[in-house]
Order: sequence, then C-alpha cells, then structure tokens
Amino acid sequence: MNAIQSQTATLNYRPDIDGLRGIAILGVVLYHAGVPLFSGGFAGVDIFFVISGYLIGGHIFSEVSSGNFSFLRFYQRRAKRILPAFFLVIAFTLFVAIILLSPFEIYIFAKSAMASILSVSNIYFAVNSNYFQTANDLKPLLMTWSLSVEEQFYAVIPLLLLSLARIRRSLLLPAVLVVCALSFLCALRDLNSSPSMAFYSLPARAWELGAGVVLAIGELGWMHKSLAPYRSQVISLVGLALMVTPIFLLTSAVPFPGAAAVPSVIGTAMIIASPTSWINRRLISFSPLTFIGKISYSWYLWHWPLLAFLRIASGRALPPATAALAIALSLTAAIISYYFIEQPFRRSSGLPAPLLRRYAVLGLLFFAVFAALRASHGLPKRYPALIHDGPAISDSCTADYGIDKPLLSSRCYAASDPRPSVVLWGDSHSSVLAPTLRALANAQGYNFIQLSKSSCLPLDGAAIFLPQHPLAARECIHFNHEVLKSVESDHRIRVVIMAGRWADPFHAGNFYPLVSDSAYESKTRSANSIRSMFVGSLLASIRPLQSTGRHVIVFDDVPNFDFDPLLRYRTSLIPARHTLAIWMGVDKDPLGLAPASFISAANISTQLLRQTIEGLSGVELVDLKSSLCDSHNLCAYMNGNRLFYADEHHLTTDGAQYTLRHFHFPSM
Repeated sequence: MNAIQSQTATLNYRPDIDGLRGIAILGVVLYHAGVPLFSGGFAGVDIFFVISGYLIGGHIFSEVSSGNFSFLRFYQRRAKRILPAFFLVIAFTLFVAIILLSPFEIYIFAKSAMASILSVSNIYFAVNSNYFQTANDLKPLLMTWSLSVEEQFYAVIPLLLLSLARIRRSLLLPAVLVVCALSFLCALRDLNSSPSMAFYSLPARAWELGAGVVLAIGELGWMHKSLAPYRSQVISLVGLALMVTPIFLLTSAVPFPGAAAVPSVIGTAMIIASPTSWINRRLISFSPLTFIGKISYSWYLWHWPLLAFLRIASGRALPPATAALAIALSLTAAIISYYFIEQPFRRSSGLPAPLLRRYAVLGLLFFAVFAALRASHGLPKRYPALIHDGPAISDSCTADYGIDKPLLSSRCYAASDPRPSVVLWGDSHSSVLAPTLRALANAQGYNFIQLSKSSCLPLDGAAIFLPQHPLAARECIHFNHEVLKSVESDHRIRVVIMAGRWADPFHAGNFYPLVSDSAYESKTRSANSIRSMFVGSLLASIRPLQSTGRHVIVFDDVPNFDFDPLLRYRTSLIPARHTLAIWMGVDKDPLGLAPASFISAANISTQLLRQTIEGLSGVELVDLKSSLCDSHNLCAYMNGNRLFYADEHHLTTDGAQYTLRHFHFPSM
C-alpha cells in the first residue's frame, strides 16, 4: 500500500470509531454527574486519547511519508476542529461567571481561562489542584486540561516524525515506541512522587496518545493486511472487555494513570485494530451510539461548566434531578453546537495562514478580557460585601506534603524564649486553631509552639494513607517521631495540645485507611484492627508526654458539614446564585445553622478518644463540638456576618475564636 493509498484509507469514515467516542463520553459525563455505577468513568479520557492518536497521528504519518506534510495545513485542521466550539463555551462561561461568581472566584476562574487559551491548563491544574478533590468540582474550565495535553502532543509529534523521516523512515515506529515506554515510566514515577503531575502532564500521558500513533503507523505499514475473521472477533471482544471494565470498576482511590490505565488504552487499540468484527460493525456502530460519538467533543465542552456552576450555587453535591437536568441541557447545547458551530466551521474554506491569524486574534482578545478580570481582582464592585471573601493567608507553620520534619522558624518554635511553653501538635485542623491559641497562651504568660503537618494526625507509628499523596503516610510517621523527640527534649514545654480530624479513619467505605510504620501501602483492614491501631498509636503519643509530667489536652474535632459554608455564604449575597439554590432545594436550613455530617465516623472517634484517655492522669479531653452545636445536632457555621468555616471542615479565624471562647490553659 503506497503513501497516497494509506492517506485515503485513514480518511475513510469508520462509524465504529464514533461509537468508541460515544462510549468514552458517556463514561465521562455520567461519572461527572455522580452516577455511582460509573465510578471509573474518568477512564473515558484515555479512550479519547487513543482515538486521537490513531486518527491524527495517522494523518501526520501518511503526509510525512508522502512528503506532503504542512504545518500550516495541519494546524488549520486542528483550529477548525477545536477552536469554534471552544471559544463559544469560553464566552458562555465568561458570561455566567460574571453573574454567579464572587470576586475571588472570578479571579481564580480568570487565571484558569488564561491557561486554557494558551493550551497549558493541564499544567495550571496540576500545580493548583488534584483531579479527584471535591474542590475541583467547582472549576468551570477543568475539562480543558485534556485539550491542552492533546495540543501539546500535536506540537511535538509532527516534529519527531518529520525529523526521523528525513534521517531514516524505518526509525519512525521504534522511536514512537521508545517515547511511549519513557512516558509510561514517567507516569509510574510521578504516581509516587507527584500524582497530580501524573494525571495532568503530557510526559505522563503521551504514551496513551502514542499508542494510537503506533497503531496508525503499523496499519499503514507492516500491519496493512486484514486480520483473519476469527482473530478479529476475538481481539475485538477482548478489547471491548478491557476498555469497558475500568469505567465500572475503577475508583478515585486507585492511583491513576499508569498501570490502571493500561486496560483502557490496550482495549481501545484492540477494537480499532478490528474494524471487520461483528462488535465493531454492529454493536459499536449502533447508530444512537455513533451519533453521541459525533457530538462528543461539544458535549465534553458543555457538560462540565454547567455542572460546575450548579455545584457552586448549591455548595454541595447536586441532587440527582438537578444533575440529570444539567446533563440533558448540556446534551442539547452539544447538538446545537455540533450542527451550527462545529460543522459549518469545519467545512469552511480559505487559506491556512489568514484563518490561523483570525483565530489567534480572537484568542488574544479573550486572553486580554480574562487578564483584565484578573487584574481587577474579579470586578469587586459587583458585590461589595464579598470583596474580602478569599481564603485566609496560608499558615507558615504547617508542613505541607513532601516535608517530613516540623517547621522550626522563630515564629513556629521560638527556641530562645525562656517562658513556659504550650505546644500545638496536629494536622490542618490544629493549624486553624493556632492564631487563637497563640493569643490565649501569650495572655496567660506562655510561649506558644506550633508543630503541624497537613493530613497528619498526632499519632505515633500510624498515619492516614492518601492515594493521591502516596508518600504522605511515611512523611507523617517520621514527622510525628520528630515532634515527640523535640517535645521530650524541651523542658520549657508544660502543656501539649493534640488536635486533628480524628474521624478520618472511620468513614464508611473509607479510601483513606490507617497504616502502620511498617506498611506504607494501602491495605484492606478490618474495622476492629483500625480501631486498635488508632488507640495504640494515640497511647504511644500520650504516654511519653505523660511520663515526663506534661499536661496533655486532646481536642475532639469540630463538626463537619456536607456542604461548603463559604459557598453558601457567597450564595446568600449573590441574587442569581441564591435563586438557583432555592430552585435546587438545597437552601432550606436557616442561614448560619445546619446539621453536622459524618456523624457515625465522628461518634466512633469520640468514643475511642474517651476510651483511650479515661483514667490517664494529667490528660483531658475538650469537646469542641459543644461550642458550636445544640442538643438537636444543629451546628453554627456562621453568626451574622461572621463566617466560622472556610470549607466543609476547616474553621476560619472567627470560627476558632468563637469555638475557643470558653477555653483556658491550666495555671502555671
């Protein structure tokens, strides 16, 4: 098969590929809508990557092989395919954002939009978020990360293929295979050290697109002969099983991508390689599925902003009826966008250079608008009461992920202060109490020391395993060993306060189990073994302090909520957003009061804290919940204009002051 024939072959329409797109987009959309059956629907993006690599990589290879490749024509095709619908959705999100978002939310949104226009939003989101965090549900342009990965890939792969074709054409396939192997190794490495980079970055994702390129090169070269019918049936069937199973079985607790993405990638490639099978010709080419595949790009663009804006208004997970309506609306928008935007612009004619200039000018105009929004800090005059609604300055005494020792600056640990000292030891729930406790300690003549680390309970020899931060448990255990050594050796310390989100290990269906010093991997443990480990490690933390005469105060945690109080506060002050919340039926509680959530886990941790501390001299348990909740489990998250919570479970400075209003340190 010569190069021209190859090019013609790659351009032949294959309904089964649109059917694959349909499966992929259904998995992605239903996962984002919160349908439980599709817990691994995020693997649909991997299917898209393979398809994209196969189709576009095949075009590039055939044109390079025939000596007919043009960068201008290539990027003209990409621009006509991607940009019209993209700019339409960008304009829509800008319009809705100005109506619904607070100044700080607009400021963050504008930064993500600028990154999206420059095709670097994957890098922006890798640095600023984690795909599986709840907060990501509130980012209207999060879906653009995969577009950025693709555009970065297609900035590189033509250069690679052109360079190798000029050196020796036989090197093309081996070189792409080497790139895929290196990319896969990069993904495996980043899963342990930087899971967000593994998920979002091109180096860790290139192997998925590269798998499609390898298939296209193979088909247009040594694999051009059709498979025997029985082999085609078997390969397609196995491929379908490999591709679909992850959509239903994967969860956000599984480190991803890497090995967990292999079935989706290999399965998709196997199906593409079997066009004559019954599965491809009949099942995957089923006309409703191929129709969904045709509009999949527009649906991918539209579904996420609609879901995100509704979640912002609700402050919590969407009611099923609202999520279903959002999906229906996004599907309608996708159909309209496909017929009236995508198709007309794809069929448009004209020289590449002028067309690319027009798109570049439009992109620069959008970029300038978002840059102005960012520079204005989100048009604060729209909602004056929300001018200062951004998060508090981050705590400089809390060790972040990647740090396994306490931060010992003069503010965190004043080694030269001769006064008797109080030390606060715990996770981020302890650090939000630090400013108030510091003021109280100083007022009573104590020096204040803060030894905090994110997601690190003050337990000796045990830690929470976080799938998205696999090394955090090891860091936490070492951190706590260092804390105990520092406290035991510092004779100024008279009082030790231990605080944290104690209920974390006891959530139903917990993805974040407690692990011991010798077990850094996530393992299935019984409820009784987790409770025993919790009690044992808590005692291991307390006894060395107790034996050296320190007074130990354990703070039971504040109540948690199943909504974000800051979002609800913003919603109460933004009319259109408040109207949406009322329509969704999520704004029924009196403003400022709501039932606590995660009650079962909190009750278990409270029971275990009491059980552990009971009978220990010099150790007391302080119940912070009683400062915020009444006997009917209604808990205060704000009072008047004073907001007590920065999110579902972290107090603000006002919240800490209110919670600790009756607390006093023991007299010296």
